[in-house]
Amino acid sequence: MTSRLLPLDLEARRMDLRVVDSLPAKGYRGYVNATGRLRTVSNLYDRTTVFGHVVISPDEAFALTNKSAPHALFELMVISAGATHRPGLHDHSAQFGAAFGVMADAFADHCRAYDLTSVVSWSYDPATVDRESIQGEKRFHAHLVGRTQAERATVAEMAVRAGALSATRSRRIVEEASVLGSLLSADCVDPDALRVLVPVPALSTPTATVTAQFLLPEGWASLTDPGLHADLAYVQRKLRRTYNEIVSTCTTGVTGMWERPVVREFDADDISIPLRPATRATLAHYLRALRPEILTSHREANRSRDTHVYPLADLAYAVTIAEQDGRVYLHLRINLFSDLGGAGISIIDGVVVKTKKGVGILRADEVAARKAFQAEYLGKIHQHPFASRVFFPGI
Repeated sequence: MTSRLLPLDLEARRMDLRVVDSLPAKGYRGYVNATGRLRTVSNLYDRTTVFGHVVISPDEAFALTNKSAPHALFELMVISAGATHRPGLHDHSAQFGAAFGVMADAFADHCRAYDLTSVVSWSYDPATVDRESIQGEKRFHAHLVGRTQAERATVAEMAVRAGALSATRSRRIVEEASVLGSLLSADCVDPDALRVLVPVPALSTPTATVTAQFLLPEGWASLTDPGLHADLAYVQRKLRRTYNEIVSTCTTGVTGMWERPVVREFDADDISIPLRPATRATLAHYLRALRPEILTSHREANRSRDTHVYPLADLAYAVTIAEQDGRVYLHLRINLFSDLGGAGISIIDGVVVKTKKGVGILRADEVAARKAFQAEYLGKIHQHPFASRVFFPGI
């Protein structure tokens, strides 16, 4: 693989992004981090604290839980809790989407009372099961995190240019595919087809350089608009079509355990998706720079190497909703190599922040503060004007 996957001007933009590597998060005493522990509904009850479990249909439900491996002191998790694994928000009903939107809006309101800044995030990567994935638990799950003023100050103090990091670290935190993804999304997502989301022009802000950035015009309240679930399903369809077209036109081979397609000779004009000439040229540059040094045989996983040179198995992205300059934005970040999803990477005041879990042990008073925050949040949901969407989603 060549060292430069992007044209010089885009690589310079990527290297100028402000990043933090890493913001520490304390963990529970004795907890060992692992993935794939919540495969069944009973696992949720055995391995997490379940605050609520609401059934929408015989095969669809959600649970509100504590996070056993915290990404922050003030945090909860919403997880799909039906019998069948549904990895994406778009794989769920509009009722599920409406309930989730109310929970996220209520969480933002609760955070304001605590003088916290809300960050809501999730990941989509159902196909990667060999190397490290950005979605360790293949059920849809969203992280509801409240960042303290002290954490925001730490981020402002620690932020550096991505170019100050090693090539391995910068690719994990702001990989080249994420820049390409912002350009592809801008060309393929029709703003007129969106009901709630308002696209921010690609490259117009630092965060719009490494994510597909969308304004939520009514702030956190936009999450309660039923049109948002439809918008996210529409964006997913566009991304899926774009990914499939690129793979079918430009690669050969199949995806399997420690097996990935490889880039072949292709004509960029044969890629049948509507792209501006500059985006098409950037895509061609990126793909041709990938050849041919992709791992092709089964072996023991090596996280550092895999996340730098061995791609994820299929379409993968992380979504982060966060405040910036007094507005609320939804950021969709495409992943091809990085193993850092929506929880591993936050966007705090416009800075791309990697979180490192398990740095130190939560004190007893911190555990108590976390429990109080979570308990009070449950009351906030009951007081929300659209609380019925959470507690009676099928009606």
